[in-house]
Amino acid sequence: MAEGLGTAGTDVVLRRATLGDLPACERIWRDGLNDYLRRLNLAEVPEDNPGLRRLHAHALATDPDRFWVATRLTGRADRVVAFGSTVERGPVAYLSMLFVDPAEQARGLGRRLLGEVLPDDGRPIRATATDSAQPISNGLYASLGVVPRMPLFNLVGRPRAGWEPPTLPGDIRIGPLEPGDAPEVDRLDAEVLGFSHPEDHAFIRTDEARAFAYRRGDALVGYGYASVVGRIGPIAVLQAELLGPVVGHLLTAVEPRGASAIWITGGAGPAVRLLLEAGLRFEDFPLLLGWSEPFADFGRYLPISPGLL
Repeated sequence: MAEGLGTAGTDVVLRRATLGDLPACERIWRDGLNDYLRRLNLAEVPEDNPGLRRLHAHALATDPDRFWVATRLTGRADRVVAFGSTVERGPVAYLSMLFVDPAEQARGLGRRLLGEVLPDDGRPIRATATDSAQPISNGLYASLGVVPRMPLFNLVGRPRAGWEPPTLPGDIRIGPLEPGDAPEVDRLDAEVLGFSHPEDHAFIRTDEARAFAYRRGDALVGYGYASVVGRIGPIAVLQAELLGPVVGHLLTAVEPRGASAIWITGGAGPAVRLLLEAGLRFEDFPLLLGWSEPFADFGRYLPISPGLL
């Protein structure tokens, strides 16, 4: 996430984003990441990213007042040069994205956008995920009370031949997670994540994902999603000891078209070890989850992505 100091100038205007701005936001995201990936001699992110487009559209649909762009007048047209978005769930204002065009950095645009998308409106908790390789951004967020607290890893790959997932306890019954289970899912999310977010469950279900329910008797004690495109998560479990077996089940329950990918925090240490033993590997630098006040048990919850818990 990009940020700098200085002044943005009077020819830059901040406004709420529209659907028509989203292609420009995707370009700025890509250019911002590639700008520093090149300097680190790392592979650039590809041009086509349908998952990012879906995430931006979802954030705009659920939180239109918290998705803003900065535009600069160039000739007769306004050009989007920066954007930021926050999703508000329960007591948490989660900064999903903040990116500035590399040519526009060091002018204070990021700080100006933060004033619109992450306002001090009485919501008690602020949180975000940032690149560990971006000390300027991490310092900016920390100065606002959003202090880096925990690594967030992306593990990618498929289980090696002969690997067997750990078994779930014998009294756990696996079945499909149905729309009618929403009240139980909301209660479980409130317990482990600190808030319910049915709008995000609806978003995940549109992504070729299968949703699994884990029950002890009639009680829901966990859920998890696995997609044919390889994405695993979110996952929530009532007891931390269930996380590893649930992760193992999801790895093998849906055969993806390519590699599996799962976002997992350092707070879920045993599950990280399980994934590494299965044959998955760390992808790129870890991210850093930061927050102003504790709100979730990341030993019992794995997020959707860095941009959406």
